[in-house]
Amino acid sequence: MPNAMLVVQGDLMQGLPSERILGDISIADINPRYAQTYYDAILTKPSSQDVIAYELRKDPDLSGLDQRLRRIGVHPAYFPLYKELAHPIPPVADIITMAVREAFTPAIAAKFGQYEDLPPAYVDWVQRKGLSKDWAERYWAAHWSLPSPMQGFEMLHRGAINFDELDMLLRALDVMPFWRDKLTKIAYRRLTRVDIRRMYKAGVLTEAEVYESYI
Repeated sequence: MPNAMLVVQGDLMQGLPSERILGDISIADINPRYAQTYYDAILTKPSSQDVIAYELRKDPDLSGLDQRLRRIGVHPAYFPLYKELAHPIPPVADIITMAVREAFTPAIAAKFGQYEDLPPAYVDWVQRKGLSKDWAERYWAAHWSLPSPMQGFEMLHRGAINFDELDMLLRALDVMPFWRDKLTKIAYRRLTRVDIRRMYKAGVLTEAEVYESYI
């Protein structure tokens, strides 16, 4: 007679009913009183990650998690650990994007309307993925598309934004600090040669300024 575990595996592969499996366990090397206990013990259980994902979908507060973890054999001393890790911290790349787009400075983000149009259903579904309401709002604040640097320069030319706001745009676009002031300096178009000559004739430009304009 094969050992009880092999018997159960074979019976399951053959699609036999539970009553037959319990009977086979009882005539193997397991006391009949413990046949059901043995059967329950050797059946495959969901992983702790699957249990957590399931519980999050039902209840983001994880009120029923302890009981389910206990059923798959997790020691009660580790229940708080699993609950803590059920709520992940976003990847570093996402955190950087949130930082440069002012998601960690809510007053500035609110000024730019980055929390507008936030659907309540979005927050609910994000919490079912394990993220807190705060992280949901930060992701939303950071998700918007931004104007290009050229559009920023055009807005500056037309008086729609000032230099500080242009610098904030360049920072949000992940432009390195070293280049921001240099990009700002070339935000304005150079004078054409014809314009330079005309302005020099009109006395608007000095010889030194004419030389600088041609560089």
